[in-house]
Amino acid sequence: MADIPTGSVTFLFSDVKGSTKLAQLYLDKLPVMLKRHNEIMQESLESHGGLVFRIVGDAFCCAFEKAADAVRAAVAAQMMLNSEKWDEAVISVRMGIHSGTAEWNGRDYVGQLTLARAEKVMSTADGGQILISKDAYEKITASEFDELLSSANGEISFMDLGERRLKDLIQPVRIYQITAAGLRSEFPQLNTLDVRPNNLPVQISNFIGREQDIKFIRESLRKSSIVTITGTGGSGKTRLALQTAAELCDEFTAGVWLIELAQLNGADLIQQSILQTFNLKEQAGQNPEDILLAFLKEKEILLIFDTGEHVIDASAKFAEKLLRNCSKLKIISTSREALKIGGEVVHKLASLTTPVPEKENTLEAISQFEAVKLFIDRALTVDANFQVDNDNAPALAEICHRLDGIPLAIELAAARVRILTLQKINERLSDRFKLLTGGKRTVLPRQQTLRAMIDWSYDLLNDTEKLLFHRLSVFSGGWTIESAEEICSDEIIESYDVIDILTGLLEKSLVTTKEDSNVIRFSMLESIRQYAIEKAGNEEEINQRHLNYFKKLVDSTKMRFGNEDMLKWIRKLDAEMGNIRKAIQWGMEHDTESAHEITNFLTEYWQAKGFFREGYQTCKKLLELDENAEPIHKANALHNISTMLYSLANLAESEKYADEALAIFREIDDRKGIVNCLNILGVVSNMNSERSEEAFGHLNKALNISRELNIKETLANTLYNLSYTSKIKNEIEKLKEYRYESLSLYRELGHSNKVALILASLGILERNRKNSEKARNLPKKVCQYSERLETSILNQ
Repeated sequence: MADIPTGSVTFLFSDVKGSTKLAQLYLDKLPVMLKRHNEIMQESLESHGGLVFRIVGDAFCCAFEKAADAVRAAVAAQMMLNSEKWDEAVISVRMGIHSGTAEWNGRDYVGQLTLARAEKVMSTADGGQILISKDAYEKITASEFDELLSSANGEISFMDLGERRLKDLIQPVRIYQITAAGLRSEFPQLNTLDVRPNNLPVQISNFIGREQDIKFIRESLRKSSIVTITGTGGSGKTRLALQTAAELCDEFTAGVWLIELAQLNGADLIQQSILQTFNLKEQAGQNPEDILLAFLKEKEILLIFDTGEHVIDASAKFAEKLLRNCSKLKIISTSREALKIGGEVVHKLASLTTPVPEKENTLEAISQFEAVKLFIDRALTVDANFQVDNDNAPALAEICHRLDGIPLAIELAAARVRILTLQKINERLSDRFKLLTGGKRTVLPRQQTLRAMIDWSYDLLNDTEKLLFHRLSVFSGGWTIESAEEICSDEIIESYDVIDILTGLLEKSLVTTKEDSNVIRFSMLESIRQYAIEKAGNEEEINQRHLNYFKKLVDSTKMRFGNEDMLKWIRKLDAEMGNIRKAIQWGMEHDTESAHEITNFLTEYWQAKGFFREGYQTCKKLLELDENAEPIHKANALHNISTMLYSLANLAESEKYADEALAIFREIDDRKGIVNCLNILGVVSNMNSERSEEAFGHLNKALNISRELNIKETLANTLYNLSYTSKIKNEIEKLKEYRYESLSLYRELGHSNKVALILASLGILERNRKNSEKARNLPKKVCQYSERLETSILNQ
């Protein structure tokens, strides 16, 4: 394998021109032909010192330390391809060479601008053509030029094709064509933006990712006349529309044209803006609309209606009229909401892909994500010495994740690398709106900060939309329509109006939605939610409603644990844990009684999920904050802490808290609480074989009280714990007696998980006792109950 070039690298990209058409015409023969193509490319590139680091279908990506070597490799490859005896079809390969800065991350190259430009140089070429950018051309030394002129492949020379605008929309680049004896030298005009008329603005930054979005929009425009890209402010709608238009430019003979609506302060200015775009003048006695319709009527043309939400009705009406009268016209619209006109395809723009902070985020692991690529690309424009390594990669992963993959937010954060390390940026994002200020002076004021982007969306809302927007910020981790209706409605917003208002917020991209286990959940990107919280202020009533709602939800699931639908209810709580945690936190500060009730209800969930430390820390913090808690709440909290500590194997502390709880339960004569504490003390003692008599004493007391109370669940649990004491004492008959009685009670209660667990233990017991018939039958029953619970006994 060749040495891996880094720093200043020359890239050679290639692909087969018209491979899709070849596949249609020569379906059977194409695989063999492409195999031979790949062999030729691999041999030519590697024999000239190239590192082939990526092959996608028929596309090759190769890195060279020297630009001259890339030129030799390209010419050699074209020579071999030309001399190959192809069967019927001819494989025609286009190649592009470009030099720039890039680093190897262990799996791929990092240097998005360089890589993207290499791809665009290649895609500008025709089949059989080799193009080289000025950046690569100037890397060739004088002596290397002399060597190329006397190459073994024949005299290699360069034809200056002038400055061209590539479809990456960045500044024009000078392009040269590489020619050599025996190679074709005449080609059609280059596939650049210069081919068709357009007013697409030059971009000063590279376009990152979004390949699937571009593909979707292109395919949609082949079937429909209009695609509207919707999304949150700062999500990259305009940039995506421009890039897609650039890719489509050669498909429209009259070109692609940007119609900027953002600065229009009135609907009546839309037609005037379009007239101005095409240098058309209003004529006396003529309606501007008629002038435009006459001009556009027969043209194959693509219009971009950019940022039209503040004139949504007028732009929708005019777009519909244009499409109805101009059959060859296509429109890409960007807005925070759909135009809602006939034939419209709506493309909801998601955030860029981001790493998950909890994972091990090395440089190699995070480099594949779009948000990371964008951050690195923008950071390098601020600080050419900026580097990401395995030490700061986790901080970058968390930054991108915290910023929800919103391009504008990421760009603004990346601008800080000049004065802050990635770790410091990550720390300061706790107050993201103070950090993300400034930005480029040449853009519209609303785009100078993330806050301004959200401001602009917010100002477009009516009063009831603003009110619901404020109230929805109470949710953490999203919500269902049912929770929104119950928590956010009052005499101003009726319950039945919530869904309509919420739909409006969804259409304006301030709210997002997804389907989770057949339940539609709504949410806000965190940046937007923080903004909404600030706007809402301290709405105590809404927070109290939120607390009450989720207290009721948790309470309703308490008796479901152990039942056959247990997993369904666990998933329900899983989906709402952000809200439940928030409710507890707010309760700690404003309604400790409700906070106690929620934590007490939640104990079984924490146990079932293995969230022992969270349960312990939450209950302990609540006790510390509520020094004057009611005895019942204090006793329950102490018992729950003891339970969590037992699960964490902190037996001494567990016993201490259980003793404290037991004393209070006895003082208030709460007999069920007494049984619960005696059970904890019993199982703690069971962990030490020398304390088996002590364990039996605690559990036997619990058993007697349980029988008096006749609470089946408490009695079943006590019997089960006593069976372990009997096992320690080697009282096998007693063990079986307790366990079979416990099994019967759990069956009556419908607690499939406990039934399966006990059946499994009894199966092992009977096998050890040589009771073959029972040993065979019990495992079958275990499987039956495990299947009902949708889980394996091994997970219990």
